[in-house]
Amino acid sequence: MSSIILSGTADRWLECLPLGDGRIGVMTNGGAAQTLMHVNDHAAWSGSPESEAVSGLLRADECSRLLAQARASIEAGDPVAAEGPLRAMQTSYAQSYLPLGDVLITVEGAADCPESVRRSLDLRSGIHRSRDEEVETTTFVDSENSVVVHVISSARPVHTTLTSPLRGLDGAPARTERRGGDDVLLLRLPSDVAPGHEPDLPAAQWNGRALEAALVARVLRGAERTVVLVATATTFGGHATIVGTAADALTDATRRLDAVAAHDVDAVRRAASTRMQELLSSVALRLGAPDPVDEATVDTSARLARARADDRGVLASDPGLVSLLFDYGRYLLVCSSRPGGLPSTLQGLWNAEMRPPWGSAYTLNINTQMNYWGAQVTDLSSRMTPLTDLTIDLAEAAAPHTRRLYDAPGWTVHHNTDLWLYSTTPGRGAGDPRWSFWPLGGAWLATLLTESWDFGAASVDDLDRVWPTLRGAAEFALAWHHDDGTSPATSPENAFLTDDGRSASLARTSTMDLALVRSVLTRTVRAAHVLGRQDDDIARASAARLVDLPDQPSVTEDGTIVEWDAARPEEDPHHRHVSALFGLFPGEERWDARRRAAAAATLERRGDDSSGWSLVWKLALWTRLGRPERVGALMELALRDAEEVTGPWAGGLYPNLFAAHPPFQIDANLGFVGAVSEALLQSHDGIRLLPALPEELADGSVTGLIARPGIVVDIEWLNGRLVNARLRARHERAAGSHTVHWGDRRLTVRIDTTHDTVLDALSFPTEEVSP
Repeated sequence: MSSIILSGTADRWLECLPLGDGRIGVMTNGGAAQTLMHVNDHAAWSGSPESEAVSGLLRADECSRLLAQARASIEAGDPVAAEGPLRAMQTSYAQSYLPLGDVLITVEGAADCPESVRRSLDLRSGIHRSRDEEVETTTFVDSENSVVVHVISSARPVHTTLTSPLRGLDGAPARTERRGGDDVLLLRLPSDVAPGHEPDLPAAQWNGRALEAALVARVLRGAERTVVLVATATTFGGHATIVGTAADALTDATRRLDAVAAHDVDAVRRAASTRMQELLSSVALRLGAPDPVDEATVDTSARLARARADDRGVLASDPGLVSLLFDYGRYLLVCSSRPGGLPSTLQGLWNAEMRPPWGSAYTLNINTQMNYWGAQVTDLSSRMTPLTDLTIDLAEAAAPHTRRLYDAPGWTVHHNTDLWLYSTTPGRGAGDPRWSFWPLGGAWLATLLTESWDFGAASVDDLDRVWPTLRGAAEFALAWHHDDGTSPATSPENAFLTDDGRSASLARTSTMDLALVRSVLTRTVRAAHVLGRQDDDIARASAARLVDLPDQPSVTEDGTIVEWDAARPEEDPHHRHVSALFGLFPGEERWDARRRAAAAATLERRGDDSSGWSLVWKLALWTRLGRPERVGALMELALRDAEEVTGPWAGGLYPNLFAAHPPFQIDANLGFVGAVSEALLQSHDGIRLLPALPEELADGSVTGLIARPGIVVDIEWLNGRLVNARLRARHERAAGSHTVHWGDRRLTVRIDTTHDTVLDALSFPTEEVSP
């Protein structure tokens, strides 16, 4: 059973360990006699439903004029001149996800011995334990009521101290009140928080409509132990709505505290642990010899240090660290994303800063989507529900802006969004179009709407629910793809050099744009077929347009993938974004040998080292290319000590195993799950067993992975060779004949719902065949 074990109380946030249930999140320093909890609520955001329009919205005729100017400049060969009109179309920025407050829990009379503390987080049960010379604590989240439960093995008096960087309802610093024996903070969130890349603006403003919130702590004293309960609530009433007051939030939080307090705490713990294990136990990954490390006793920091010091590399020294990070990623997804809640942000559910990096919001040109790469394949499809719900509501809110900005039907969004459903182009008139102008964010979000169906986790009714949103994204894609291009087009955050040496980012089209158009149209056609809507006008138009779209990207004379409308010299050949390879991964395009070689050459040109999420994207791309040696090299970089690496784009792990951009972003933690899964199992083109297994991970097993269209797959391997694989269909829709690949060999087998189809190395034909 995977656990993170650390010695000593955490001195800083990046040493704390995370707990959460998708609604309430805690970073605990693990202290025993004195415990500090940094508390977050999924709906603690700055701003209001009015935030997007505060800076003003251009009329449709002005947008039409500016868009025409930009397109004309691009056609005239002056992409730099096209930037001005697009800047003029910008609004402000998405709002920020913020911390709610801190809870300090002190055991009266107990000596605080930070250096003697031993703390652990069980990644299957979600139970955190700590102990020092006098006190033991057990901490978990009761996900049924979204209440943090902290059990102290002492009958000594216990005190709670609540603080918050937010303001009280009167605008003054927040002050703790006693309400019916509870410690209470009633809070007001800022009406506006500008992201860090807007340094000329105040960090927070409080002079407009905003959310209110409550943070509540209750101490239950017993004869032999003490229980502390913590709950939060805000006035967020669903996407883009504010409902009630802080008093109403307090009523909600208190009701949930009452529900937990009415039951025996041991029963609450067992139920919470069972719920967590039911979610996480369906998939188990073992790498290396069976139980090579006793994770119940070995300090994780010491384990990492020992492996990093090994000349053979981390993977060869301790392959189980890959499975530990894999388990951690699944745990973090469950903790930060739940049905009925909001999607995992740029920092999951955990943020300590009033001006967090990039607003800790939703960045849609890779990061938000990467958070969910491991959801379907590791049997956590329910954790995608918040992103699906957000996308459906976002589409409705974005449709009027799409019409106003582009005179186009359907819907789309751009670089960012937030819980207020921000959908326009950010930048305040000064944002560089290379990142701010990218009207294909809606297409990428829409491609995720059918994934639960693709992996056999959704019903026809589920597919029918997302159909209008998917159809709307396709409708926009059809309108935006014009004259064989998508002008104005960018390849997110990257830039090229013009003939006269200027930096530019706008072109007639980009490879990523075309891949996203192709993807959303393809999924629309497939969904229409399942739903019996083949005669729908958008479904028919999508099918027709797919015939005209190029099947695959172009290749430059030097053998790399063309990124824009033609081969152009990159401003930064090592740029962290690899958007031109979207079709390879996370797309499902079947590139021929020439384009696969060009993809490899493109990755070689970019280089391995980069930010955390970029390392993970490259890792996944190398798995699709079947290059295990490169997969191993990227894993090594992902597992290094982030605090010993210098540079603005240097990924790795912080002491609590959070991934570095730097700074901390959770996308690399969560995306790592999907990338590792792709090394073990792929199903975008038949079922592929161990398609990119690094030699350092030559021994292992995995159970419970999910292949399209809903096949449960268990695999065991030894010395890099398949020992056996068990395959079974989740339901009748997935049953039937399937092509299974292992290396260069393949065979067709029947898979059904009633028994396992068991394969070993001898099951496959001995002669090699083409993939």
